[in-house]
Amino acid sequence: MYKASFGKVGQIRFNNQNEYYELLGFLAKSNGGTKLKWEDNDVKGTAWGKELRIEFFILPPGNLSAYLKQTLGNGFRILSRVNCNEFVRDIVNNHNFIMGGIQNIGNIRGTIPAQFHTDFDRGLTL
Repeated sequence: MYKASFGKVGQIRFNNQNEYYELLGFLAKSNGGTKLKWEDNDVKGTAWGKELRIEFFILPPGNLSAYLKQTLGNGFRILSRVNCNEFVRDIVNNHNFIMGGIQNIGNIRGTIPAQFHTDFDRGLTL
């Protein structure tokens, strides 16, 4: 559900609803570029509770050897991450996102108001 700002310190902010739904499209792509993740920092003793994260990945250079790609796991490296429990809960609870890197675009798109489908679809092409 759209809000202009998410998180205790406004970690995620939008100028308008168009930007919000465009980001949802980007996160829904399931091309290996992003992943929703729980971190059990409460169990590790490094935080009071679980941390919800959005991880953003980049591909290693195309000429990287097959061995190094295998060593890196799925071939992607974390470029950055956003820590915002409120936003991740919002998109899971209100827009059918699931934890992990593979999303069901149809299920998510079905939660998007019709007037914002163009914004969502633009996010899918980024």
